Amino acid sequence: NNSEKAAKAALMMMKLDINDLLSYTNTAVIARYKRDYPHSILTPEQTWRELIKFIWLCNQHQFDRTQQPNNEDFHFSCVIYSEMRAIDEMWHTFLLFTYDYHAFCKEYLNGVFFHHYPATESNELKPNETELNRYLTYIYDKLGEETVRRWFMMT
Repeated sequence: NNSEKAAKAALMMMKLDINDLLSYTNTAVIARYKRDYPHSILTPEQTWRELIKFIWLCNQHQFDRTQQPNNEDFHFSCVIYSEMRAIDEMWHTFLLFTYDYHAFCKEYLNGVFFHHYPATESNELKPNETELNRYLTYIYDKLGEETVRRWFMMT
């Protein structure tokens, strides 16, 4: 049933070493992104790195929420805001390479397939100020000020 699947997924969600994830690169994805998004603010290599950091952050956030479910500092959604469009575009590009994306999830995310949930009218994010502040603080604490600046000043 669904609760058993969720419990299994939570057990599989383990703390990941960001350096392991950052060691993975995919030149085909980067080349495709460069072709499809020639006017991106960041270089394709920088955008790739930011995507990998985002994937790591989402995993870390899930791990932290699992370990400390009552800690209100973790009560926010780890999502891509409109300012982070370049990261989303790189993710879309990575998803085109289904075999590579699946292999990445299997090897680097302990077999957990990291799904992409696009924004729709029914799930558009309208965060309150508290949730956004928690998210920004979390990014800052885990990845530093430069990451916050890159992610939220990309427009």
